[in-house]
Amino acid sequence: MRNSSISSNSDITSSAHIGARNKFNELTGLVKMQIKGIFRPGSSQGILSITDEYARLLQKYDVGPMHGLKALEIGYGARPLLHFALTSMGVDVMGIDLDEPMLSFSPARAIRIFRKSGMERTAKSTIRFFLKDIAERRELAHDLKARGFHLLIKSEKLLVGDATQLDIPNHSLDFIYSEDVFEHISREKLDALSAKMALWLKPSGVALIRPCIFTGISGGHLTEWFGHTIADTKRKRFSEPWEHLRKKRFKANTWLNEMPLAEYRSLFQQHFHILSESETAHVDAHLYMTDDIRQELAAWCDDDLLCNKRLFVLRPL
Repeated sequence: MRNSSISSNSDITSSAHIGARNKFNELTGLVKMQIKGIFRPGSSQGILSITDEYARLLQKYDVGPMHGLKALEIGYGARPLLHFALTSMGVDVMGIDLDEPMLSFSPARAIRIFRKSGMERTAKSTIRFFLKDIAERRELAHDLKARGFHLLIKSEKLLVGDATQLDIPNHSLDFIYSEDVFEHISREKLDALSAKMALWLKPSGVALIRPCIFTGISGGHLTEWFGHTIADTKRKRFSEPWEHLRKKRFKANTWLNEMPLAEYRSLFQQHFHILSESETAHVDAHLYMTDDIRQELAAWCDDDLLCNKRLFVLRPL
């Protein structure tokens, strides 16, 4: 689950107002994921596949080789591995997020996180740091070294604050990117952010924006329907497929703007040419699409329901 980089009354934190039992189930699911990750490495390969994808797109759309490009990451999250990787590859990248990441553990850092975001966020960050972060960074350093790079972590490039308040010169960025963040930002805030992004980018620059689409099977952000679990059809779950569109008995422990695919297109077309869009996180959602469920969700087309994450490549108008 990710925080938005834009504050508002509805989406200022990563947690949602949900029942204690529901919150306990979601937090338990997250802890189990972190524990499993200790014994099932591979996070860095996923990160490096994204950097490879970016490199191909930046070349395809004539932005240039990544080394030396100037970039902005919107919403680096609690685990800024993509930021670390791109920095290590020579990209001059600045990141912005509402919450401070736990780059190293110290009582002072824990107190700062507690004062800013409360006990739940502090507990999540601390548990994640000791169970996952250290091992992930070690793995990333190893895999970067195999490619001829050394892991660089530039804490001064990880800003904490509101992205729309950034003072960035117009037409100064080669690319902007964001992964799994835009779904946590309200529509009115996205309007303001999109307009600024178009100004910050060079005319030849691109924005690479990959939101999780609300109408997809993972769009409700319940941990038991996260993308990596979908292939396990025998997994015991409390909720049903597309629970967030159907019975709505459970609520994720995060705020969502609930925007469908068409609404993202409409949003981006106000300020950008959509150069391409692609389904980049294929999940086996069709395994759960029975005739009864399809009839129940007749208001949505297959592109809405079977799409999970969509990568938009955008160039300013």
